Amino acid sequence: MVGSEIIQNAVAQKRTALTEYEAKEFLETLGLPVTKQALADTKDAAVIAAKKIGFPIVMKLMAEDIVHKSDVGAVKLDIKSEPEVVATFEELMKIPSNSKKQVSIQEMASKPIAELIVGTLQDPQFGPAIMFGIGGILVEIMKDVSFRICPITEFDADEMIHEIKAFKLLDGFRGSPKADLNALVSLLKTVSEISMDNLDVDQMDLNPVFIYENGIKIVDARIILRTTN
Repeated sequence: MVGSEIIQNAVAQKRTALTEYEAKEFLETLGLPVTKQALADTKDAAVIAAKKIGFPIVMKLMAEDIVHKSDVGAVKLDIKSEPEVVATFEELMKIPSNSKKQVSIQEMASKPIAELIVGTLQDPQFGPAIMFGIGGILVEIMKDVSFRICPITEFDADEMIHEIKAFKLLDGFRGSPKADLNALVSLLKTVSEISMDNLDVDQMDLNPVFIYENGIKIVDARIILRTTN
């Protein structure tokens, strides 16, 4: 399914958001690097997917009415064996939900240099805007972010990266490897273009984005759709 179809189908169903799986599928169709993923409805399907992706894996419950998965125990990390997959699948499917439940089997990304956040919103006055900063669990504490109105150039993206206080973490702080800033500039520019080209997308929240010495990986993504009254 191409990216535009994922959005169009959700809008046609009068949904307010994509699932995480759909959001990452949408981003992947546009060439962005996301963690490998597969959906499973049964224990057997979960085991097959885990073996294909390769251990260790992450398992998450997918249900439309569960937004903050970690708050209800719907995210399980570092699953290393087939018996663990089966036990974890059964545990996740017991979590209460009024929506259809599936389990997402995902690649467990290696430890990054830093966890970042990239987001967009459709501002009623200025139109699409993009945000960048330190992500993961620190995003609400640090509030270390920069903003621009879309579309942005590579120069704008580079400025956004250098504006955050934590830029030193990306620039080889205390002998640590330097992060792949070229890949990050490319990500910001592409996300800006997505926001301009998909006006049915009200907000995007890519958090965390793992950045490495070579490359980046989108670990989690949330896409909110524009609703009309």
